[in-house]
Amino acid sequence: MDKNSSASKRSLSSKNQNILLLTLGLLLFGVGIWLVIIYLNYYQDRFYPRTYLDDINISGLTRNEARIRVGEHLQVPLDLDSIALRLVYAEKTLEIPLSTLDISDDLDLVIGQAFEKRQTEHWSTKLRQVVKQHFEPQRYYIGLTYETDAIREFIESFKTEIDLSGEKPSAVINGQQSVLVNPGQTSQELLVEETWQKLHQQILSRRLRELHKDDFTLEVVVDQAIVALTQEEEKEASTRAQKFLGKQLSFSYDYQKINLDARQLLNLLHWPQGVDQDALQKLLEELQIKVNRPSRDAVFQYDPQSLAVTEFSPDQDGLELDEIATKQIILDFIAIADNEGETLSNNKQETFDLPLRASRAKLTLADSNDLGIQEIIGFGESWYDHSIPNRIYNVDLTASRITNYIVKPGAEYSFNKALGEVSSKTGFRDAYIIEAGQTKLAPGGGVCQVSSTLFRSLLDSGVKISKRLPHAYRVSYYEIGNEPGFDATVYAGEVDLRFINDTPGHILISCESDAKNLYMFCKLYGTNDGRTTEIVNYKKWGASPPLPTVYIDDPSLAPGQLKQIDWSASGIRTEFTHIVRDRNGEVMREDRYQSNYRPWAAKYLRGI
Repeated sequence: MDKNSSASKRSLSSKNQNILLLTLGLLLFGVGIWLVIIYLNYYQDRFYPRTYLDDINISGLTRNEARIRVGEHLQVPLDLDSIALRLVYAEKTLEIPLSTLDISDDLDLVIGQAFEKRQTEHWSTKLRQVVKQHFEPQRYYIGLTYETDAIREFIESFKTEIDLSGEKPSAVINGQQSVLVNPGQTSQELLVEETWQKLHQQILSRRLRELHKDDFTLEVVVDQAIVALTQEEEKEASTRAQKFLGKQLSFSYDYQKINLDARQLLNLLHWPQGVDQDALQKLLEELQIKVNRPSRDAVFQYDPQSLAVTEFSPDQDGLELDEIATKQIILDFIAIADNEGETLSNNKQETFDLPLRASRAKLTLADSNDLGIQEIIGFGESWYDHSIPNRIYNVDLTASRITNYIVKPGAEYSFNKALGEVSSKTGFRDAYIIEAGQTKLAPGGGVCQVSSTLFRSLLDSGVKISKRLPHAYRVSYYEIGNEPGFDATVYAGEVDLRFINDTPGHILISCESDAKNLYMFCKLYGTNDGRTTEIVNYKKWGASPPLPTVYIDDPSLAPGQLKQIDWSASGIRTEFTHIVRDRNGEVMREDRYQSNYRPWAAKYLRGI
C-alpha cells in the first residue's frame, strides 16, 4: 500500500469519527433539551427546588400542597377566624375576632407573588433560576395583613373603658391654723398611639410561624399622669402644707400689687414634694395677661380758663413680664418655705418688685401741659367685695363724678362740692348707708368707698388734709387689705373730706373703679417737690364685742332667703401719726388721726 492510499484511509476514518461525535452530541443535546422540558414542565405548577416558606421546605409542592404543609408546622392555624385579639388592662378585657378586624395571613399573597414572577420569566431565565436554586435557596416568609383603621377604632373603644380623669393630690386651708390634704385619685389614660405601636411590634409585624395563640393577648399602654398619695405620703404632705400657713408672696408694680396667699401658694405645689410645673406655668400666663401692655402716649385736653378737663390719659410705659425671673422668685420663695420648717406662729410675708421689661412712651404727661401736672404724687386703693349691685353702681358713678378734677395751688378741695348733689335725681341708686346708727336704704350708698380711697391717696401724697371724719362704725369694705382707721366718711354739709394743695403745681384727681373685680384706686397727678410721708405709731385698743345680728326685710328676696350685706365687727379705737418731710428730710407736718368705732352687728337681708 502506497502512502497516498494510507492517508486516504486515515482521512475517512477521522471524518467518520467526527460525524459520530456530532451525532452523539446532537443526540445528547436533544436528550438534555428533552430533560429540561420535562423538568420545567414538572415545576410549571410547583415550587422550585430549595424553596422555603417560613423555613418550611416546599420544594416540588403545588400551592395547595404548600399551604397544607405550612399549616401543619404553624403554632396558630391558618384559619384565623377562631382566634380573637384581646386587649387587657388590670381586670378589664376587650376582645374581637381577628376576622372582624380584617387580620389574616398573607400566605396566598406570598405564593401568588412568587408564581406571578415565574409567569413573566423567559424559559432560559427559568432554567437559570432552577440551576441557581440548587446552590442558593429561595426563602419566603408569611406574615399578617390587617386594616389599620379598624384596629385603631378597636383600641379607641377600649380607651373609653380604661380612662379615668383622676384627681390631683391637693391641700386646702381648714380654718386659720390647719390644712386638709386630699390624697387624690390615680388617673388612667390609654395611649392609643403607643398601644398601636406595641401591637404592631409584638403581633402584626412578626412572622406567622413565630406567633402563638397567646400572643394575640396584649396589655395596653396606660399612662398614670396623676398618682394618688400613699398614707405615708399623705402625712408628709400635711407636714409640708403646714409650713405655708400664713405665708404670702406679693409682687408690686405700677402702684399695683399682686398677692399670692397661702391658698394660692398651696395650689402651686406638687404633693408630697416639688412644684406643679403646669400650675406654675398657668400662673405665669395669667400674670402676663394681667401685666403685659403696650406703651401709651399722654393725652390731656382742658379749658385753660375753667380748668375743666375734656380728656385725660396719662402716659404709660409699655410692660412685659420677665417670666424667667418671676418664676425664679416664686421657686425660691417656695424652697425657703419648704426648708424653714416654721411653726404656725411664724407667719411671713414677702414683697418683691415684679420683674418687668419697660418701653417708654413718646409723649409724656409733662409734655402735655404747663400746669405742673407731670406725674403721680399720691396713690390710694380699696376693695369692696360683697357689695350689692346698687352699691357697686354708686361707687362707679361717684368715681366718674370726681375724676379729672383740677385743684389750683393754694386752693382747698371739697369732696362734697366736687361730687355735687347725691340723690335719685342726680342718678344715684338706693343702697345701704349708716345714718343715725341705723342701716337703711338711701341714694348714695357706696359714696364713702370713694372718699376713703381718696383719703388714702392724700396721705400718700403728703398734701395738707384740712378735714377728715371717720365712720361711727367699722365698715368691712374699708378693712379689706387695711387696718381699721383709714376711712373717711362724707355726707351733705360739713361731713366732708377736704385738702389744701400746698404743692408747687396744680393737682389733678383721677379715680377709677373696677366693677368686675370690685376694686378701685385714686391717683393724684402733680409736681413732685421731693416730700416724703410716713405713718408711725399705729395702734388699736378698747375692743368691745359686736352687736347682735340684724335682719332686714327685703321683698325682692324669696321668703326665708337670707343674704348677708354686712359683717359683724367689734368696737375699737385706733390712732396713727402721719409725718410729712420735705426734700431735705425736715418735718413739714405731723398730724394725728384718731377713730372711735362703736361695735357693729352683722346684717342680713331676709326675704318676706
